[in-house]
Amino acid sequence: MCKSVCKMSDLDDIKNKIRDAMTSQGTYIPDLDLCIELCAGSYMAFRIALSDISKKRMKSFVKEKTREENTKLVAHPAFKVLFDSLEVTRKQLRELGLTLQTLSVSEDDEVNDFINEVNGAGEQ
Repeated sequence: MCKSVCKMSDLDDIKNKIRDAMTSQGTYIPDLDLCIELCAGSYMAFRIALSDISKKRMKSFVKEKTREENTKLVAHPAFKVLFDSLEVTRKQLRELGLTLQTLSVSEDDEVNDFINEVNGAGEQ
């Protein structure tokens, strides 16, 4: 996960994992690099939001002041980012042909691990 802030090398690593998975399926072509970068960026946003949420002191809500100066509790913005980026990443992976059905399941496959993480996060 992102320990503090994801770095550009993390983005490159994710893009390479996606490319490698597509290459192993025989579906990679360089014309898909923009789609791969968009997918990798969405996945990074997901990881950053997940990292924020997993901090020990974070609560599921934040306090906001209304116009009348009353305090109201609203869902923490990191949850919206998490679920939005999760859904976008899942759709982009599917568009790239990277679903659990298309990948050969291997216990040590990092691409399968992050696809499983993205797919599983929506079920929590």
